[in-house]
Amino acid sequence: MTPVLALTVLLCIYAIGELVAQKTKAIFSTVLSIALLLLAGFWSGILPRTLIEDAQVSGFGNVIAGLLIVSLGTTIDFPELRRQWKVVITSLLCVCGAVAAIILIGMPLVGRDMAISSAPIFAGGSAATLIMTTALDEMGLTTASTLCIVLYVTQKFIGVPIASILLRRTARQFREDKAMVAAYGEQQQESNGKEKHGPLQLPEKFARPSVYLAKLGIVALIAHYTSELTGGVIHYFVMCLIMGAVFFALGFLEKGILAKTQASSLITFFVTILIFSNLATTTPQQVVSVLPSLVLAAVCGVAGTVLVGFFCAKLLHLPFGLAVSFGISCTFGFPTTMLIPQEVSEAFGRTEEEKTAILNYLLPKMLTAGFVTVTIASVLLAGVAVRLL
Repeated sequence: MTPVLALTVLLCIYAIGELVAQKTKAIFSTVLSIALLLLAGFWSGILPRTLIEDAQVSGFGNVIAGLLIVSLGTTIDFPELRRQWKVVITSLLCVCGAVAAIILIGMPLVGRDMAISSAPIFAGGSAATLIMTTALDEMGLTTASTLCIVLYVTQKFIGVPIASILLRRTARQFREDKAMVAAYGEQQQESNGKEKHGPLQLPEKFARPSVYLAKLGIVALIAHYTSELTGGVIHYFVMCLIMGAVFFALGFLEKGILAKTQASSLITFFVTILIFSNLATTTPQQVVSVLPSLVLAAVCGVAGTVLVGFFCAKLLHLPFGLAVSFGISCTFGFPTTMLIPQEVSEAFGRTEEEKTAILNYLLPKMLTAGFVTVTIASVLLAGVAVRLL
């Protein structure tokens, strides 16, 4: 297949995936739709198994992924994390509990490689999946890589029902506390109008898409050489996240800089397709063979989250359902962390004041939890897991 035809087919599949996600309100996510379309195409023979290779996505995708993760680092809001310290601690501990449960219980049952590979994927995020699948493909561990992808595209169906049920229970309890409703009843206004300043901030005349891309490239390059200085102990993508946060704090990078480059959608497309690159060699037998490991990872991950959430709720004086919801947010992340509180507030608020109060109570906490688990914890845990393989 010619490169332009292969690229066009992939672009159409990506577009269909986004349209399905929009129509189903993200019940069927973009990544799930893309994975199903690619598998159906490869297994039926409609799509050649060389499709992604013909489109020449892999090489560029690996290079450009660092820029996307650097941009993720600029979204780390340290003042907000300090304000929501209970959420941060609970989210981190719950994710660590889930990962520990998957590895410790999974190793004797499904093998070391399968357990270690799936643990960071349960912790959430495309960046963690990219780190794991890239490493596993290089090691020739194709079955473990298939498990990562299957878990990545289905994990939302694990976490969303649990979080929805628990947050509904929390909202029901919350609305009966008149003092809490009154405290959260007025619409809170976020003070996010001011731009951050730092010693490395460039003058306004440099605010151009080409300069934004150049700055992302410079920071990704610094992350690459810094990772090499550690002897690979800190994975390149983990270092990209760290350097993104550092250079954002110094004023060199703007918050969410990737969106300002006018290339955000294209970069996201390349990175997303890169994650699914090994589906071309995946067989139905391989998918069936990883189902026991998938179920084990899901059960152990949820059990670990619930157990740690119980202790965090007791120690930090949080509602049990809320604490577990913080941890389980790793399985879906944004924008679901925004959608569930909105749905719950509409369903359980009997008055406009109660709806506003429930939303103001749940939304900032769930957004912070999803950010901590998916953006920070999953990337760091994936970097550690790669070293253990």
